[in-house]
Amino acid sequence: MTRWRDGRAMLLLPVALLLRWPHSSLELQCGQKMNTSEKSEVLEIIGGVPANIRDFPWQIRILENGSHLCGGSILSEWWILTAAHCFKSKNASTLEVTHGEENLDTQNLTKIKVDKLIIHNYFDSWFYLNDIALLLLKSPLSLGVRKVPICLSEVTAIERWRNCWVSGWGTTVPQRSTETGLQKVNIQLIKWETCFELMPLLTKSMLCAGDLEGGKDACQVVAGIPGFCLACRCILLLSASIFNNGDSGGPLVCQKKTRKSKWYQLGIVSWGVGCGQKKQPGVYTQVSSYLSWIETKTKLSKRPYKHEPDSGYSLLLSPWAILVLYFLMFLLSP
Repeated sequence: MTRWRDGRAMLLLPVALLLRWPHSSLELQCGQKMNTSEKSEVLEIIGGVPANIRDFPWQIRILENGSHLCGGSILSEWWILTAAHCFKSKNASTLEVTHGEENLDTQNLTKIKVDKLIIHNYFDSWFYLNDIALLLLKSPLSLGVRKVPICLSEVTAIERWRNCWVSGWGTTVPQRSTETGLQKVNIQLIKWETCFELMPLLTKSMLCAGDLEGGKDACQVVAGIPGFCLACRCILLLSASIFNNGDSGGPLVCQKKTRKSKWYQLGIVSWGVGCGQKKQPGVYTQVSSYLSWIETKTKLSKRPYKHEPDSGYSLLLSPWAILVLYFLMFLLSP
């Protein structure tokens, strides 16, 4: 009888260890912590409010020769996710990232140089296809309260997401200069079919978010033009007239309806027809379309990144699955 009880105790010990391990390890790796009200006042970004970096601890900014270039997000201590269109005629030697501060005017910012710039091989600067890039840092980020990786997900069905936000240092009013303070705006995901009717250049690797009534958006405008017709877009892109207002490359993040304690990056700020205009939502690179690309490129660079499974745990490490398994073993033990 004693040996039988000891045997069951040995079975239950791994349960306790494995249940604790995912919560103490995987739970703290990404998507924590963002204490943002779901209700947003109509103020700036377009239509956003000033943000604290503790609300968006995965947000970083990319500098070129010391000047703000684009936004980005922390994937790991080594990797930054951003938009490819930020880096036309740029090279890694002129790039740095800063993190942990929401204000561009903060003195003595910690800067980390970029070791490698990886732009998607099939990025199309005319139509912003495959608008995604990775930055490998020369030295690792020191992760903490103000520097937290964002989670990635394979889930594409927009009905499974809630409470979506986009953040950045872009202009708060079209045709004005970049803001010095980090801004945030609460926006809605828009069905691909609905957005395609409004913006026929949309592809399946893009997603739309914003407010169809206008007034809320990340800002990426064509130089000197607050809005432009879709038919004109190709000509304007051909003339390389895109004017980057600072939000580009930044993250669009949401919570799962079934998992409200964690945040996932669904999109990368890519392009739009003007800023915050009615029936002209912002267009984002859909990150879920590029998970294999991200993992392949990071592995080739000897700093492999692997996103968490959608549940937040791998099947073998699911605490409830482990609990059920060991409970059955306990019952079936002789």
